[in-house]
Amino acid sequence: MTLHPKQATEIILKSFATAPLLIADLPEAPHFPASDLTPPDDLTPLNFSQKLGHLYEDALAQIFVASKNYDLLERNLQIQKDIHTTIGELDFLLRNLNSNQIIHLECATKFYLAVGSDLPGPDARDNYFKKLTHLRQHQLQLTHNFQDLLPTKYRDEDIITKQLVHGCLFDHIEAETTATPEFLNPKCRRGKWLRQTEIPIHFPAGQEFQVIPKTLWPIPLKFLPKITLESWEPTQPLKRCTMVRVPNKPIPYFIAPAEYPHYEGTL
Repeated sequence: MTLHPKQATEIILKSFATAPLLIADLPEAPHFPASDLTPPDDLTPLNFSQKLGHLYEDALAQIFVASKNYDLLERNLQIQKDIHTTIGELDFLLRNLNSNQIIHLECATKFYLAVGSDLPGPDARDNYFKKLTHLRQHQLQLTHNFQDLLPTKYRDEDIITKQLVHGCLFDHIEAETTATPEFLNPKCRRGKWLRQTEIPIHFPAGQEFQVIPKTLWPIPLKFLPKITLESWEPTQPLKRCTMVRVPNKPIPYFIAPAEYPHYEGTL
């Protein structure tokens, strides 16, 4: 990938304001407004050697630090019952400078492939329904259930909770209908997936495939038109799900190993 870290950082920061969310409002927490995610004028190149979730948390932190509407109070704030027991961790604690309201924000970047009625991730140990349950029953409940364990200065504050989940849902290339699980944003990003063995059925011989690096998985393709990506040959051994761009196609594709989702590959 011929992409300078500063250029990649700029693309990621700009995408927050326009990329559709994966999950809509939840009963426990509405989504955080994308209109409040304006990229900073002066950006710091992100660390692209870390995990995807941490990378995007760093990107959000840059936005909040530079924001004129929010004060970043805490990040990755651990809630501990005692020195030996950690109950959970808050991704962000923000103060809205216009309303003085404190916001507990949970964020995630997730990708799921529709396999029958199930929605596993590229690493099939992950799952949309499992993630959603954990988000609703644990992560979004932390400040409500354990406010007395927050730092003293926040214990008497009125804290509301919001969530920000980006990502994409991939329907199988032969699916006649699209997956519509509960709480999925109806305007979320969509893609197609297929197993490597199915490529000759759906693409002509010699079809070009370009690998989208994991750091850019959450970015809509419209932000990547001028970026040169490495080519991928369908005959190459495939040990894990690989996201690709197909020239002149408006959506991303996941190419999965033949055994998916019953394989031991990890991302």
